[in-house]
Amino acid sequence: MSEAAITTAIITIACVICAGMLVSAIYPAMNRATSSVISTSEKLGERIETSIAIIAEANQSSYEYVWVKNTGSSEIPQIDNADVFFGKINEFQRIPFNSSLSALAPSWTYSIENDDGDGRWDVGETLNISIHASNVITAGDYYVKIIVYNGISDEEVFSV
Repeated sequence: MSEAAITTAIITIACVICAGMLVSAIYPAMNRATSSVISTSEKLGERIETSIAIIAEANQSSYEYVWVKNTGSSEIPQIDNADVFFGKINEFQRIPFNSSLSALAPSWTYSIENDDGDGRWDVGETLNISIHASNVITAGDYYVKIIVYNGISDEEVFSV
């Protein structure tokens, strides 16, 4: 009888140890998977709330002006980290940001046209992007593409 009780106790202890090892192996993996899903969900939600639309273009000698509207449902931060591509069709290039229009060309800067005074690109506000081209802008077909920090973009082909 005592042999059966000892055997049952040893098997019970072994089962508890195995269950503990199984939980300690699976729980971190489940936690990492959950964190990844939450992070991906937050980024997807941010992308869904972000939208921009190029609404107008104008040029003056070696400057191109592009107006972009925040048509999403949230503020767009990090404007100076946006990518701006500009140039004649099939000859466009990425234009680096520079906060001064007197910087070497090509470069771009921006101002918020209808800012409410907080200096942030809020919903419904229009961004005026000034592109200082490296050459005089001549007649022809041009391409501009604006990509904000999270990959949302808009592009336009227009004639000068």
